[in-house]
Amino acid sequence: MISRRNVLLGASSLAAAAVAAPKAFAQPGMASQTDTPQVDRYGQYLFEEWPGKVTSDEQLRREYLDEAARLAGVRRDNATYDRFGGRRCLGRRAATGYFRLEKVDGRWWFVTPDGHLFFLKAVDAFSYQEWGYGTVYKNSDGGMRQVFEELPDPAEFGPAYAVVENGLHTVSFVTANIMRKYGNDYAAKWRDISRRRMIDWGFNAQGKWHRDPAVVMPYIERAPTPSDVIRVLWGIDAFDREFSAKLDRAFRSFGLRDFRHDPWLIGYFFENERGWNRDVVGAVLKSPSSLPAKRAFIRYLADTYDDDLARVNAMLGTDARSFRDLEDVVIDVNRVPGNDVKAFITLAAKTYFRKVRNAIRRHDPNHLFLGSSLVPTWRTSFEWNVGGVEYLDAISFDWYSSDAGYLRQYESYDKPVINIEFSFCYPGRGLTSHNPGITATSIAERGEMFRAFVEAQAKSPVFAGYAWFVYYDQAVTRKPGATEAFNMGLVNQQDQPYYEMTDIMRETNQDLEFVHLQVDG
Repeated sequence: MISRRNVLLGASSLAAAAVAAPKAFAQPGMASQTDTPQVDRYGQYLFEEWPGKVTSDEQLRREYLDEAARLAGVRRDNATYDRFGGRRCLGRRAATGYFRLEKVDGRWWFVTPDGHLFFLKAVDAFSYQEWGYGTVYKNSDGGMRQVFEELPDPAEFGPAYAVVENGLHTVSFVTANIMRKYGNDYAAKWRDISRRRMIDWGFNAQGKWHRDPAVVMPYIERAPTPSDVIRVLWGIDAFDREFSAKLDRAFRSFGLRDFRHDPWLIGYFFENERGWNRDVVGAVLKSPSSLPAKRAFIRYLADTYDDDLARVNAMLGTDARSFRDLEDVVIDVNRVPGNDVKAFITLAAKTYFRKVRNAIRRHDPNHLFLGSSLVPTWRTSFEWNVGGVEYLDAISFDWYSSDAGYLRQYESYDKPVINIEFSFCYPGRGLTSHNPGITATSIAERGEMFRAFVEAQAKSPVFAGYAWFVYYDQAVTRKPGATEAFNMGLVNQQDQPYYEMTDIMRETNQDLEFVHLQVDG
């Protein structure tokens, strides 16, 4: 082990990382992140006690043996489900060898490669190697953070240490605790237990982010974003004539073509929580003509206003002598009619989703395009969310809420919708919650909130499934490069399931197909 005294001797550089999500709100019981120890050798909050808190490696090993015995008889029910998790009793559709989507009796479903209806019930970041489960242990000046009572010994727990995005030096208590708990061949034992947990709790797929390909289940893959895209604020300028070629290069480098014959792959999402809204358009209008989107906006104005430059100048408060000159004029978005802002966002969305869809199909014509995993009301707009709907197989959202009413405005578009990031949190044990709307008063209430939200979504004819975020809690000492220390896991960082919650999830998942059908099981 490395004691707090010894870790002070270390040194390295730590690059700054941008926070990509809203900050957690302050709550009682959360770690203060001061320069005094906050967590013990297992990554547990020092200033609170609770039933089952780990006190020894022997406890972890004993818990493994108990859970292994309890799950020994758990396996997929082949009489009820096909090998991909499709529900046999709901009838047989055309089997194409790949996942697809079909509207059956007015309701949207995935269809498995073997031809059975499938309601997505996935878990995101289903891997102990997910970098977001770690925590930074070195400060930007190279000195060690003093929030740890004791760090795992790098000589014994080498796989728990990594350098991740932006050069952050991290340690994963999840990995260290798994190594302690499962001993030799820990990865195989973890996979066996985790696969049985998924089956037992009623989950049928691996969702977004880091997955474990050795656990064979249906899964969602991220199509990579080219590093050389043109960005406006957080958005991509898809009017760039080189955008399609950039996509091809990135997909080729990633090996997207290698996935084309995999029957377990459901489909791809591209980018994450980045659409266009009025702010992006405002930034476009302040840009020079070298930005492709600025030129596209001027073309839009010329086409919409029948090349009437005088009318456009009067509207914008400009005095350009030609539409070409207007491309280099700084335009105030507040002078642009709201309908034109919305129409241009729609045009941008169509351009973006068409090019991404076509690029995916050039490399993999067999799998679904599941959109861009948008937060419906943040860094996007309704116009972007639906603007390219004709090029999507499904609209994907990350909707951290207990309100399923967001689905109503999308039902008229008759396109499948999936929610592939959401959670409910119980702040305590040094952990926090993402926002007040998803905050529970107990671990069991996390399960009840899950039940209510998932069943409400499943009643919508367009809702085809979900992915819960995530398998493990984040670290009490914060996710790398962020302020997040969220209680979002099915399992804590000591590899202890939240049974009060997962018992309710099991009951919910068991009958969810019948909720979607709106009939009794």
